[in-house]
Amino acid sequence: MAEEKKTSKKAEKADKPKDNKKKSRKNPFKSIASFFKSVKSEGKKVVWAKPKEVFKNTIIVLVVVFIVGLGIFAVDSLLSQGMKGLKNLAPTSTTASVTHQAEDTSDEAETTAAEAEDTTAQAESTTQAAE
Repeated sequence: MAEEKKTSKKAEKADKPKDNKKKSRKNPFKSIASFFKSVKSEGKKVVWAKPKEVFKNTIIVLVVVFIVGLGIFAVDSLLSQGMKGLKNLAPTSTTASVTHQAEDTSDEAETTAAEAEDTTAQAESTTQAAE
C-alpha cells in the first residue's frame, strides 16, 4: 500500500505541470472583454460637472491666463528696455573704430578701382601710340 501511495503521488505530480501550462495560457479575448467591462463599470461611477460649473471654471481659467500674460508682457518689456539702455551706455569708441575700419576698407577699394582705371587708360594710350 505504501508503494501505491508513492506511485499515485508521483503520477499526480506529473499531471500537475501539464495543468499549469494550460492555466498559464489565458484566452486574450476574455481578458480584453473583462477590461472593457471594468472600464464601463468605472465610467458609471464618474460624476460629471454641471454646465454652469464648467462655464464658471472656464471663465476663471481665461481670466488667470490673461493676467499671467500681462505679467509676462510687462517683465519682457522692462527687460528689453533695460537691454536697450545698456547698449546706449556702452562706449561708442568700439563702434566708431569699427566704422573707421569699414571706411578705410572702402577707401582702399576706391583707390584700387582708380588704379585699375589708370592702368586701363595707360594700356589704351600705349596701344594707340603703337598704331
